[in-house]
Amino acid sequence: MSEDKNPTSEDENHDEYLTTADVAKKLRRHPRTIRDWIVKGTVTERGRVFLDGTKPGKSWLVHPDWLALFEHRIRPVRRADLDLE
Repeated sequence: MSEDKNPTSEDENHDEYLTTADVAKKLRRHPRTIRDWIVKGTVTERGRVFLDGTKPGKSWLVHPDWLALFEHRIRPVRRADLDLE
C-alpha cells in the first residue's frame, strides 16, 4: 500500500534565520553592533528598542520578521512641517 505524502515539506514551512553577520551586512553595521542591539538595545526618540534574537547555541540568530519589526521601530518619527504663522 502506498502512502500519499503532502507535497509541502517541513523545510518549506520553516523560515530561515539570519546570523548576526547576515544582519550586519544587510544593515551595513559591524556584527558586534548587531549583538549589542540584541542584548543592550539602541536608544531612539521613543526610548530603548531591542532587536529580538534567539541563541540556540553560541551564536545569535534573528528571524527576518523580527528584523523588519526592529527596522520599523528605529525609524525616526516623521512629523508634518506646518507653518502656522
